[in-house]
Amino acid sequence: MAETAATLFMAGVLWTMQILNYPLLRLVGRDALSAYEGEHNRRFALVVFPGALVALAASVGLLINRPGEVPIWMPGVELGLVLVVILSTASLQAPQHGKLAKGWDEASHRLLVNSNWIRVVAWSAAGLLALWMSLRTFTR
Repeated sequence: MAETAATLFMAGVLWTMQILNYPLLRLVGRDALSAYEGEHNRRFALVVFPGALVALAASVGLLINRPGEVPIWMPGVELGLVLVVILSTASLQAPQHGKLAKGWDEASHRLLVNSNWIRVVAWSAAGLLALWMSLRTFTR
């Protein structure tokens, strides 16, 4: 299932960002941070946009055309989690990346790292839910 693969992929990407990339931003150096953030944002979009779009489209598709073994609430919750990620990204993380692209700001970095847990938890929960739906579908 495309939605299972996409949500698990995105969960892995967000865990990597949370544990590895975001904490290491403070080590980039003040002089290189603007260039680093600009390039990070450009490259990160190449990874995240396709995964998020597939997860969103597949979640909607699953909600519309779900297997009989999957209760309606499951794809509904999964879609809700994907929407939480999109809203969190637009309202919390993207503005912090914008500020960091202009130069180091401790408060922006802290907010980025702390608020990113919203996306980590949402993608992880969506991935677990997708696995559960796959299990229900393919084991009956």
